[in-house]
Amino acid sequence: MAEGGFHKLTVWGMVLNATLGMFQFGYILTILNTLMLYFQKDVYNFTAEEKDRYSSLLNSVVNVGAVVGALTAGPVAKKFGRRTAMLFIDIIVILASFLTLFVSVPLFIVGRVIGGYCVGFNSALVPLYINEITPLPIKGLAGAFNQIQICLGSFLAVLFGFGLPKSDFAGFQGQWWRIMLGFPILIGAIRLLLALFVFRNETPKYLVYNGEREKAEEALALMYEQDSVSEQLDILDQARVEDEKAGKITFGELFGSRFRGRLLIGCFIAFLQQMTGVNAFIFYSTDIFSKGGRGEDTAVTLSTLFGVFNLIATLISGQIINRFGRKTILIWGDILITTTTIVTAVLFWNEAYVALAYPIFTFIVLFGFSYGPVPWIYIAEILPDIGIGVAVTVNWTGSFLIALLFPILSRDDVLGPGTSFCIFGAFGIFALLILTTAVKETFGLTPAGINELYSPKGGKSVSDKEEVSLQGDYGKMTDA
Repeated sequence: MAEGGFHKLTVWGMVLNATLGMFQFGYILTILNTLMLYFQKDVYNFTAEEKDRYSSLLNSVVNVGAVVGALTAGPVAKKFGRRTAMLFIDIIVILASFLTLFVSVPLFIVGRVIGGYCVGFNSALVPLYINEITPLPIKGLAGAFNQIQICLGSFLAVLFGFGLPKSDFAGFQGQWWRIMLGFPILIGAIRLLLALFVFRNETPKYLVYNGEREKAEEALALMYEQDSVSEQLDILDQARVEDEKAGKITFGELFGSRFRGRLLIGCFIAFLQQMTGVNAFIFYSTDIFSKGGRGEDTAVTLSTLFGVFNLIATLISGQIINRFGRKTILIWGDILITTTTIVTAVLFWNEAYVALAYPIFTFIVLFGFSYGPVPWIYIAEILPDIGIGVAVTVNWTGSFLIALLFPILSRDDVLGPGTSFCIFGAFGIFALLILTTAVKETFGLTPAGINELYSPKGGKSVSDKEEVSLQGDYGKMTDA
C-alpha cells in the first residue's frame, strides 16, 4: 500500500514502534504520581515527611539519569546507528524496571536512575530517528506522535493507580504496584522484538552518510514507491556532500559560528518547555488536587482527567502543526499557557482550591497543542544529532530542577504554590521576547533550506509564500 509516493503502513509502523520509547518516557516520569501515596500506606510505610522527601528524590534522580542519557544518545547513535541504539536502550530499560520490583529503597533509587537514563536517551534518539525516516509532508504529524506516546504513557500510569488496593493489601491486588512498575519491561520487549525481526533496516540517511549507499537504497525501497527511491537517494547524497564540504560536526563545531545561534535557540526552546510548569503538574498533580480537603480518590480522578485532556489535545495537535508554522504555534502557545499559569497562581493566593481544575485543565490542553509536540519537532529540524543531545540535556536539566525544587519552594513556609507558579508565568513573559525576535520559521523547509535559513551569512526569514512553494516542490518529489 502506498500513498503520496511512500508506503504508508511501513513508514507509520516504523514511527509507532520507535515512539514506544516516548511511551516509556511518559510512563516512567508519571508512575510515582499515585504510587507514592500507596507506598506511604503499605509497601515502604513512609511517614508523611519521608514520603515528601523520597518523592522529591525519586523524581529528581530520574532527571539526573536522563541528562546523562540525552548526552550519550547522540554519540552512540552516530557511531553504531539509530536502530542499534534502540536495541541497546530497550535491553537497559528492561533491567532498570526489574530493579524497582524489589522492596529496597537503594535498589529502587538505582532502578530510577537507570530508567531515567533510558528516558533521556530515548528523548534524544527517537526525534532524530523519526526525522530521518519520515517524508516531509508528514513530518509534523509524525513528530506529534512523540508527544502522543508521552501522553499515552502518562495517562496509563495514572489510570493504573485505580487498581491499587485501598485496605486489603494481600493477594494479587497487593502485588499490583509491581505490575505498575514492571510494565515498561513489556513495552521494551515489544519494541526490541519488532526492531529485531520486522523493522530491521537502519535509517537511509545514516546509511548514506556512512557510505552504505546500496543498503540505503534497499531501506528507501521499503519506505517509498519505486519511482521515488532514486529521487530520495539523490536528496540524501546532496545533503551528505554539503555536510562533507562543511566538515565533520564535532562538539567544537557545534559551538562555532555555523551552529551556535541555532544551538542556543534549540536549547532555549527545550528549557522553555519545562519552564511552562508542565512537570510540576505531571509529578505532583495528585498532591495539588488533594488541596482544599479533597479525598485521595477525587485527586486521582482529577489527575486521570488531566491525562485525558492532555492526550486528546495532543491527538488533535497534528492537524494544527500541519497548518500553522512552528514559530506561530510557539508564540501563541507561550502567550496562552502563561496566562493560565498566572491564573493558577492567583487562585492559589486566594485559596480558591475548588476552581484550580479549570486553569489546570486549560493549561494541559494548550500544552498538548503547542509545547508538548512542537519543541521535539523544531529541535530535530534545526540541529544535527549531537546538537539534539545537547538541547535535550538542557530540557532534562530543567525537569530535574523542577522535580527537586518545586515541592520545596511550593511549601507554605517557603514561597508557597502561588508564587512558585508565578515564577513560571514570569519566565513565559520573558520567553515571548526571544520567540518573536530570534526564532525562525522552518515549516515546509527541506534540511538544505533550514541550513540556509540559519546560515550566519544569510539568515533571512523565509516568507509564507516561499515556505508554501518549498513545501509544494518537495511534496511533488515524494509524490512522483
